Amino acid sequence: MRWLPVRSLFWRAFLTFWGAMAVITVCGMMLTATVAWYRVDSLDGLNPGNLTRDATQIARSEGTDGLRRWLEAMDTRYSALKIYIVDARDRDILDRRLPTRLDDWLAAFRAAPDPGLSAAIDVPVDAATLRVSWWNPQLLVLPDHSELLMLFLPFDSSHWEVLGLTPVTLGLLLFALAVTAPFCWALTRHVAAPLEQLRGAARALAAGRLDTRTPGGLSVRKDELGLLARDFDAMAGRLQALVDTREQLLRNIAHELRSPLARMRLGVELARRKDARQDLQLDRIERECERLDALVGSTLRLARMGALPLPTATLDLAGVVDDVVQDARFEAGERRVTVAWNRPAPLRIAADRDGLASAIENILRNALRFAPAGGAIQVRLLADAGQACLEIEDNGPGVPEKELPYLFEPFYQGAPAAGAAPGGAGLGLSIARAAVAAHKGRIWARNVAPHGLRVRIELPRVAD
Repeated sequence: MRWLPVRSLFWRAFLTFWGAMAVITVCGMMLTATVAWYRVDSLDGLNPGNLTRDATQIARSEGTDGLRRWLEAMDTRYSALKIYIVDARDRDILDRRLPTRLDDWLAAFRAAPDPGLSAAIDVPVDAATLRVSWWNPQLLVLPDHSELLMLFLPFDSSHWEVLGLTPVTLGLLLFALAVTAPFCWALTRHVAAPLEQLRGAARALAAGRLDTRTPGGLSVRKDELGLLARDFDAMAGRLQALVDTREQLLRNIAHELRSPLARMRLGVELARRKDARQDLQLDRIERECERLDALVGSTLRLARMGALPLPTATLDLAGVVDDVVQDARFEAGERRVTVAWNRPAPLRIAADRDGLASAIENILRNALRFAPAGGAIQVRLLADAGQACLEIEDNGPGVPEKELPYLFEPFYQGAPAAGAAPGGAGLGLSIARAAVAAHKGRIWARNVAPHGLRVRIELPRVAD
């Protein structure tokens, strides 16, 4: 299984999610600790035994009115503690609505067979010896001997009970939303902004601006969006190259067709005179038609080479070169030119056999054309760990240095060399370059001392 790159969108989303969870967890723990400290600090100095003793004394001496004043004072002074005193019908003496929690406590208390109420406390009472729980109702006896129940509710959260949430839970939920919102926004912008840039580049490319490329900051990214941007740039470059090649090809074809058509028109005019030279003019017209046919055929081959898909078939490059060399040796024998070639061990590459053989054949034919009679052509096939290198070297006159950059341009023909075989439309090396480019390779030429031209092709190898 191929592991995802560290900078992939998966890991960014994964780390963003767990980063947000870590922040929420740590801050949630701090919030919970803060709330717990607040509860303890808010009730610091309060003792349920002391409060029960005070309420008992007030109930016996001042009755219900005194208890009301005491409850109001306690409610104002201690916001973290709520005290409720209810009568036999469970109604608060201040007519406050009892929290749901206290209703449940009273219902359970009334249903118990032995409520276990604390007996009326004699006054005075030593607070140190009075043990009272915050969670148990306390009995208060009025001067008329009627009884009331007092209930404590530390850190009252009754106003949140309508939501079914405690303040801590609600606080954690709101905090989680506050933390995840910017994290999600940042992650969304991290993905959406590059996609918007790609969308803009795609619209510009569709509008005909073939030089459109993605922004530099996007194409250097190491994640999937960076890969997409680089693939987009490669696609746009390939599309621009194809369109430019087609336009240049059309211009070159139009230029090259003018000369033979002009000669044909002249030959037709001369042939109409029906003089002694009529057969010569008809032969000229036939030759021009053959040149036009060869020109059209070569142009179509160049167009097909430029549109070749990336080859996937694996073949032996040494075998392809050997077949081309054996065919070229027949033609070389007529001109007394030697083709030196020693077939090496098999060398595997991904290639289209016909297209690659056509490229090698065009280079060899070009070398045969410029090689002098009795000369030699060297064909060498070299290899290293990553690529295969084919070199074809002749001992002809070479090419002027200033013309080397244009050698592979369509229809380019340098100055004719002495002894060179006539012919050609300047498309052979262009076809070779297009075929090599379709195989993701490189081709170039340079002069060699003392004279001659070496053409080198580099093609990527297939891993064994």
